[in-house]
Amino acid sequence: MSSKALDGLKVVEWSEFVSGPYCGKLLADLGAEVVKVEKPGVGDRARSYGPFPQDTPHPEKSGLFLYLNTNKLGVTLNVRNARGAAIFKELVKWADVIVENQPLAELEELGFQWEKLRTLNPRLVMTSITPFGQTGPYRHYRACDLNLFHASGLAFVNPSDGVDDAEQQPPLKGPLHQGDLTAGLTAAIATMSAVFASEMAGEGQHVDVSEQEALASIMRREFAVHTMEGIEWTRAKGSMPGLTTSDIYRCGDGLVYLACGQDRMWDGWLDAMGNPEWAGTELFQDRVSRRENWDAVKALIEEWTMERTREEVANAADARRVPCRPLNTVEDVVNSKLMAARDYFEEVDHREAGKVTLPGAPYLLSRTPWHIERPAPLLGEHNDEIYCARLGYTRQDLVRMRADGAI
Repeated sequence: MSSKALDGLKVVEWSEFVSGPYCGKLLADLGAEVVKVEKPGVGDRARSYGPFPQDTPHPEKSGLFLYLNTNKLGVTLNVRNARGAAIFKELVKWADVIVENQPLAELEELGFQWEKLRTLNPRLVMTSITPFGQTGPYRHYRACDLNLFHASGLAFVNPSDGVDDAEQQPPLKGPLHQGDLTAGLTAAIATMSAVFASEMAGEGQHVDVSEQEALASIMRREFAVHTMEGIEWTRAKGSMPGLTTSDIYRCGDGLVYLACGQDRMWDGWLDAMGNPEWAGTELFQDRVSRRENWDAVKALIEEWTMERTREEVANAADARRVPCRPLNTVEDVVNSKLMAARDYFEEVDHREAGKVTLPGAPYLLSRTPWHIERPAPLLGEHNDEIYCARLGYTRQDLVRMRADGAI
């Protein structure tokens, strides 16, 4: 078996749903030994979210859970139980990293905040993911992906291609769990930075991730335009500087995104369309006039694109170095020859869910290749392996732990 990039890194993932588990998944898929801690009997609440095979809910068959928890070991532990809390502290001593997304008030109630856990393991890196971070006036607030998209300002400029009436067409959050996934990715990057620092300095640190800030961090031009030029960038058409005829256009078999923000691109696109007569009129002479007459420009371009396929339009643009790509559907991506050539999707055989096709890694490592070694764990599947083989408990101890409600 090939060595993995993070072989030897020991992680306890005390998280549920999306943000913390995605951070843990990114580390586990690179070879870290990630022990996922779940509540006895119920487990991670992601287990109750679909999609499910044949639309039949089952805690071991959630598509969301199966994706987020590949390559992890799974244990059950009741940290509110006295024996369970003691076991958790042993895991803290064993681990290099703790990834958690518990409410700060619960950490404080349990005595598991960073200041307490670091005394058990001075080299520990503890990554905490919360809606608004662990400092500031909102540190105890709860929130979901919807709240945080709006709190970050990202929803206010979405859809980014503009709407006709911003008063009547409200802001939009990104689809599904993008905020949680962004926070998980941010946490994984920050965690590994802290791990490297820990190896050099000999002591760990606390990584405090705010999901609001993680989302705000991908607001690039919007912040720059506001702070440097005083322009309020909104989702209203015409509020975005310099994007003229960058827009989504209908074709005979779907949609393409075409960007003609520069005169060179506009000239190339006119050439692709055979230099139509309307392009020489005064209304479309420069970027300013084209922007002022956006609707007319788009309608004229779509007369041409609607008579062609997405591939024909994209090829015509490519030949003239004009940015243009088809807007892929999920089916397009799953059946993509490019994705197949890079082995992006991987089939995993799960004991309960059967064979499941999951997205892979968006990178290739030449010496330490990425691979799904194990499917998402069943609830409590590795209790014996972790508690006995790692922490030294006997099987008789496990029987008593179960009887006490600790695991």
